[in-house]
Amino acid sequence: MEYVIATTVSTDEIHLADGTVFGNQPGSAGFYALAGVRMFTDKVAVCGGIGPEYLPRHEKWYKDNGVSTEGLVLRSDISPTIVIHYYPDGSRTDEPNIGLKEFRALDPSPDEVFRCCDQNTKGVYVFKDVERDYLDALIGGKLRFGYKLMWEISEDACRPENIDVIEAYLKDIDVFSINRHEACLLYGTTDEEEAQRRLLAASPNWVFFRRGSEGAHMLAGGRIYQCPSISGIQVVDTTGGGNSSSGAVLYACCEGYEPQMAGCMGSAAAAEIIAQFGTPPLFTKEMTERAFARAKASCKEEV
Repeated sequence: MEYVIATTVSTDEIHLADGTVFGNQPGSAGFYALAGVRMFTDKVAVCGGIGPEYLPRHEKWYKDNGVSTEGLVLRSDISPTIVIHYYPDGSRTDEPNIGLKEFRALDPSPDEVFRCCDQNTKGVYVFKDVERDYLDALIGGKLRFGYKLMWEISEDACRPENIDVIEAYLKDIDVFSINRHEACLLYGTTDEEEAQRRLLAASPNWVFFRRGSEGAHMLAGGRIYQCPSISGIQVVDTTGGGNSSSGAVLYACCEGYEPQMAGCMGSAAAAEIIAQFGTPPLFTKEMTERAFARAKASCKEEV
């Protein structure tokens, strides 16, 4: 498979601030990253552990969108469900029906990831904390399969005591995805620009610095590129917007796009994802063309 998403998938129940509830949606950071890749290609698969209810609930989405489920392994008696609450002040809480340790135990092993890879694999996405043996294994897989690796870091790993370890990994991570809140937590600062400068200095590769409704910055080659959010769109459900932009950026990186265009493709993919509840039920050629056109139109000069 050309693109492999290596992380647990779940079911989401989304409660919006206005009281709207939308349940039984395929979800998780990895699933939305998959959707970001799927915006541009159907040559993508997800691998990870699932419970017995996952495929009966969501297999139709995978079939309708030509996405393989071969990497999904039955590993739990419980199918993870996450209840997501949005509040009028813009805050959000996530309430899983299992503990974080149990949820992460469903992540694919490196060997399970590699079973989804072959010599045609271009990119692998992983959503992880600082799990060194795991990251080391996927970095080793780059030599074996020749893929590029994106690490989207989890918020709980973004602590000052992890700075040295995280920065040491950046030389081997082709694209590091982090949002501004996480970056400030990592560097123990409230100054977004300071956190951004430190990441720019630390990474010889790409850092996709996500900025919520303001879009993103792509840090690459000593430069900071502006990748604005798409204007004039209807925002229905922001769940997974950042994760989907990460997936699209991995695709763009592997396909040879320049850093700024890659970041703008991320913003354009997110615009499609947040335009309805959950992910689109069906990805279409028209959707892909619209995302490309929006990405090209939004590219501006570096910051």
